[in-house]
Amino acid sequence: MALAQSQRALAALLTDGDARARLRDDAAAFAREFSLTLTELEQARAIGGRGLDAYAGSLERKRASEAAHLLPLGARALGTAFYRAFAAYARRVPLAPAPGRDLRDALGFAREAAGLGECPAPLRELLDYEATWLRARASRVRLSLRRFDYPVSALAREVAAGGSADAVAPRRTRVLWLACAGRVRTLVW
Repeated sequence: MALAQSQRALAALLTDGDARARLRDDAAAFAREFSLTLTELEQARAIGGRGLDAYAGSLERKRASEAAHLLPLGARALGTAFYRAFAAYARRVPLAPAPGRDLRDALGFAREAAGLGECPAPLRELLDYEATWLRARASRVRLSLRRFDYPVSALAREVAAGGSADAVAPRRTRVLWLACAGRVRTLVW
């Protein structure tokens, strides 16, 4: 078997909880999926178990810390719930290929977390605000206009100062982002 196929199988085991489950539940199907020989399948199974789960967990924590770095206000506002929610997201969503995987991971998580009903409205809006800014920053040229039900600038200041997003009263706000040549200008009204 080619080295690339072995590496692809190992990468799947390290980054995709479903792949680990397929190896545990139906090793023969896993071997067919990755064109593994019997010897290679046994090697994959030997790697499996607690060691593989522990290493995969460390990769999930690394992904979460990178997302928290890109979404600092959302991470601060949610506290430990950010890391729990990201761990659940990382178990469902395999790591994207490079380049830009950290940005895609953070944006995917923010989109999912903002769509969850159990996330309070001010925090959903704060995550959406940060994600829209990230998309603008990653673009060479971009114009984005969004309407929010909360004053996102006040939310950002409150959370950055260590306060609670719940302390900010709702007020319709519009935000315009203009990205050009790696610089982002933001207008809030």
